[in-house]
Amino acid sequence: MTSRPSSSRDSASAPPSAAPEGLRARRRRETAQAIHAAAVRLVERDGLAHVTVDMISAEAGISPRTFFNYFPTKESALSVGPPPLTDEQRRRIAEGDPRPRRVLEDLVDVLIHQLDEDPPPPGGRRHFRAMVRIASAHPELAAVLHARFDAFENELAGVVAHRLGVPASDPLPALLTGLALSVVRVGLRQWSTGEDEPAERDGTPTGAGRRDTDEPGDSSPAAELRHAAALLRTLLSDQPE
Repeated sequence: MTSRPSSSRDSASAPPSAAPEGLRARRRRETAQAIHAAAVRLVERDGLAHVTVDMISAEAGISPRTFFNYFPTKESALSVGPPPLTDEQRRRIAEGDPRPRRVLEDLVDVLIHQLDEDPPPPGGRRHFRAMVRIASAHPELAAVLHARFDAFENELAGVVAHRLGVPASDPLPALLTGLALSVVRVGLRQWSTGEDEPAERDGTPTGAGRRDTDEPGDSSPAAELRHAAALLRTLLSDQPE
């Protein structure tokens, strides 16, 4: 286990503050998501080389001028990473019991709660799979996506370091953050390979194709993340299964 430095929190990096999301910020986020979804649909259908900003704007129901208020290029509209942490998320991660197991549990809970609060829209599985295919076909987009996810991971690790009272360069925050994000990656992968909801195919609201523990019609990957988190807790537990 990494030893705690004598300077404790004086040497730890304080978590930077993020402004709480208001109505205007939420509308901006929703517009950005609509532009991204439109770009993915068109590129999946027509190919990246044949899609223009004008086409994406029309598909999203906005003007090209509005598009450029959100993204500088069509490629940037495709390469959308995780949203920044909110103040509440930072507080939940940064405060509390500094024991590594508790930090890991809180970090996983925050990431799952984020999906509960902002689940994918109907068709989320299709969108996720399409984005994977597009990134695989265009390494330049994959590189940008990886860079954005790396930045998010570093942001999380900095807040975890503050809670542990260790410098950001200490390996323990990176290890705990990596474990938590592994839960997200495994959960998303399992969710994305599941059967599409009928609502995702023809608009019919029903719960077919989901785990027995999911609510009817639930298309959120949060249930798969909880399952992955339970597996991780079992692996880390001192108690026999």
